[in-house]
Amino acid sequence: MKRWLTLLIGPMISVVIIYVLIGDDIDAVHVELMRARYIYLLPTALLLIFSLMTRAMRWRVLLDERISWWHAFHILNVGYFLSGVLPLRVGDLARAWMVTRLDTPIPAFKAISTIIIERLLDVLALVAMIGLMLVLLDVPSQLTTLGVIVGVAALSGGLLLAWAAMRPEWLLKAVAWLEGRFMRLKSFDLETRLVHFLDGIKPMGNPAIAFGALFWSGMSWLLSLAAGYVLLFFLFDEPTFAATVSLIVLATSSVALPAVPGNLGPFEGAVVGGLLIGGMINSATPPENAPAVATGVVLHALTLGIYTTLGIIGLMVEHASVKQITSATRDFSSEPAMLESAS
Repeated sequence: MKRWLTLLIGPMISVVIIYVLIGDDIDAVHVELMRARYIYLLPTALLLIFSLMTRAMRWRVLLDERISWWHAFHILNVGYFLSGVLPLRVGDLARAWMVTRLDTPIPAFKAISTIIIERLLDVLALVAMIGLMLVLLDVPSQLTTLGVIVGVAALSGGLLLAWAAMRPEWLLKAVAWLEGRFMRLKSFDLETRLVHFLDGIKPMGNPAIAFGALFWSGMSWLLSLAAGYVLLFFLFDEPTFAATVSLIVLATSSVALPAVPGNLGPFEGAVVGGLLIGGMINSATPPENAPAVATGVVLHALTLGIYTTLGIIGLMVEHASVKQITSATRDFSSEPAMLESAS
């Protein structure tokens, strides 16, 4: 019963958000879609694809270039495709399984550790953009100052991540000292947790890998911002960079919310919220929000279309099937020891 309740929460959230966004004013959204400038979808799609290319470069760097860019790109696309249509981010485990099938196989545990690093780098980038958003928006000076602090903290976090990977013994000594001073901390087994974390970020201990990963992360997010800015011309005459940043921040954050596969509802709601914060619309309720809803629907459809198309191509190139992958990832999730032995 509990499992069924958990599965129902996502669709319920999606339905509620869609109703709040559209209500009985679906005609207003239709009118916006009819007057839109669809020519801007082409450069937006190209920029999104270029962003995926740079993410493949980042993953290849994290894998110490033991995989070709060709394989990295197609396997990455398969992962994003499956994460978009299946629950529980199956795409991450799919990537870990697919690299074990290459001519020069890569252990699944190593692949998963690089995916963890990707997540950490993306979180740091998102935090940095939140800081940038606060600086760009017309907000009180205290919030602008907070934005600068948040941005600096995110950049410092990236450097700290690389430093922790290069000098893990310092952190281990610090945790041991804290556990010695505060005995209650031992119940949290911080040292063991830290060892697992440091093992996962080990690739960042190589300066060349750390620099390459940070560089390609930056390129990927810049291309995503460029895609968001170009897309706003789809319905808006004078897009702003502030609106673009808030759009990307909220749309990216929306994937953390439970929803139906594809994140239908939360994504569109995030786009509306981002454009409201960025000053492109005056209200988040219908029918005033119709341009933002239309933008969210089109961006969502475009993104899913790219992921699906490139994901299917990736499956063909890598000679894999969804059935094979779901079966293999089920084994991974039910037998974690397999990942350890693969390394």
